[in-house]
Amino acid sequence: MADSAGKALIHCYMHGIRFDGPWEYRVTSPSGRKRWSYMFPDTDRGSVSDPEGLEWCLRRSVAVMTQRPLRSIAVSLPLSTYADHHHGWKALFPTCEIRSFKAIGTESMNCLGTVLEHGGCALLKLILHRRHYGQLEETACWVWVVGVEMMALPATTGGNTPRSIHAIRAALVISHAWSAPWGSGFGARVSWDALGQCILCSVDGERLQGQCAEVVTIVPKHSQHVT
Repeated sequence: MADSAGKALIHCYMHGIRFDGPWEYRVTSPSGRKRWSYMFPDTDRGSVSDPEGLEWCLRRSVAVMTQRPLRSIAVSLPLSTYADHHHGWKALFPTCEIRSFKAIGTESMNCLGTVLEHGGCALLKLILHRRHYGQLEETACWVWVVGVEMMALPATTGGNTPRSIHAIRAALVISHAWSAPWGSGFGARVSWDALGQCILCSVDGERLQGQCAEVVTIVPKHSQHVT
């Protein structure tokens, strides 16, 4: 799914979701019948056992990736955040290739568009700076990447035939703290620089700075060439 976000900007989203009204995802019954299911509101928002929102993100990403009802999916915490070496992640996504990057960079973020194109999704662990009673504090949280913002850049081939390429500008995310409002595909936009500094801007006007500590990509195994 894709929509225009201005003259040169494109928003591309993961497979199996829609948001022309409420945020919905595709579910397939054991008999093979397909339907759309309502994802929000949430019954587990702000869970004491899940302060960073990892379980929140995992349950919803599993539901969309496997096309199963959200209520049928259970996640046992704690899970190792280093997804490459933890069987808990593999049990949740048995037909997927899971990769983890311990630090954000241009290469790891630029792969997000390709991950989505191949039917996958991603999770980001952010360390954000908040002011609390005048003191700057760090807060860790997980967000689920459901789309990317890309800028179309002009390019030419060797034969001077025009073609377009796209540069990833930001990740479009939702989480237990930033859910998607009616008619919107994302709750916040996360951009970054070459040093790994990120800026989160929510759709309701919140702006936070920090770092991205981890990127986890989840891609169906039939697309193992995605990096």
